[in-house]
Amino acid sequence: MEEDLKRAFNLFHESIINIHSEVAKILNNSGLDEVISKEQYQTLKIIKDFPKCTYSFIASKQGVFKTAISNRINKLKNLDLISIQQGEDKREKSVLLTEKGLKLVNRTEDVIYETFNRKLSAHFSDQEIITFVKQLEKANNLITGKDNVKHV
Repeated sequence: MEEDLKRAFNLFHESIINIHSEVAKILNNSGLDEVISKEQYQTLKIIKDFPKCTYSFIASKQGVFKTAISNRINKLKNLDLISIQQGEDKREKSVLLTEKGLKLVNRTEDVIYETFNRKLSAHFSDQEIITFVKQLEKANNLITGKDNVKHV
């Protein structure tokens, strides 16, 4: 079991790397990379998924230093894709998508999902996809320590 889990982790890690690479290609091929980088898209996606998140939260999610996030945030703010407001903790600022930012994230997601759908959907049954999603949810809940773990 331990070797299988190790193999699963390594395959999952390799898949994540390949997905990130594919997203960069998709952004490049669609021309969206002229608007935002892959890292900036990831930052916008985090802000969409976690409204009013802080710089520290984004940095921890992306596994980078807060200074790197500050630079990304400044660029995204200059593009009018995000707004910044005083956080609940007065020492931190919260980040929100602007309407322009939300439209860009949604358009980018549509392009990415359409590409992955084209590449993968014919190779997996609906049941395989449902099972895979449940397994990912369970793994994510266990990793993040959420109590409401659903069993597959």
